[in-house]
Amino acid sequence: MTRLQLVDSEPRDDGPFSAGTPLPRRLPPGRHGIPANLVTEHQRLRLIAAMGEMLAEHGYAGVTTTHVSERAGVSTSTFYKHFGNLWDCVLAAYVATADRLCERIEAACAAAEPPLSGLAVGIEAGLAFVAAEPAAAQLICAPAPLEATAIAAARRLLIARLAGMLRRSRGGEAGEAPSGLDERLIDASLAFICARVGAGEVERLAELGPELTALLDRPRRAAA
Repeated sequence: MTRLQLVDSEPRDDGPFSAGTPLPRRLPPGRHGIPANLVTEHQRLRLIAAMGEMLAEHGYAGVTTTHVSERAGVSTSTFYKHFGNLWDCVLAAYVATADRLCERIEAACAAAEPPLSGLAVGIEAGLAFVAAEPAAAQLICAPAPLEATAIAAARRLLIARLAGMLRRSRGGEAGEAPSGLDERLIDASLAFICARVGAGEVERLAELGPELTALLDRPRRAAA
């Protein structure tokens, strides 16, 4: 069983299954007629999903290729056809999950109509996402080990993307927050959510909406 070896890697696109129905753990056995490239992509996405689940169960220090492969329903040799090591898979899982979170928030904000607050709607959508997928929430909300530079970089990009959404939700009202403040507020919010998930309070995440809205809206109100 191979444990995590930290190696930077470039993430790849999710491919043809990324917007479909939940992935089955295994494809039908035998000659199912599914094109080979789709089978390959299906395996890769199952491995990415399994990585998030196994990290939630075992943590960075305990997760192995065997854990991930068995949960995905593939062999370890198939794992290594897709990823050079466990860390490549962790990074792919982080990037894919962060993208889905941001897309969910952006879609909810785009569909919101006045007098609803874009900030409140976005927070509600984000909390609904992590409540539905607590393993994914732990993956993207929990700080990575200090030596995990690739994941740390991916987390900074996620925070920057969410901070950009936060600034757009203000609509330019009452000036901008001090440099870096929005990013620090987002970072604190993610840590807060991770702590609640880790404490088993997933079903109560929606209750955090007003508190997080007040926290993230504080710079606008302070400048008003």
